[in-house]
Amino acid sequence: MSATFWIVNLVFLMFLVAMCTAAYNDDKTKGL
Repeated sequence: MSATFWIVNLVFLMFLVAMCTAAYNDDKTKGL
């Protein structure tokens, strides 16, 4: 595995976590 491969994966995973966290926070503020 190359370093670039891992960097791309880390950025992609961080993006997914950020999206999930934002959606979770939106649900909490709506009182769901």
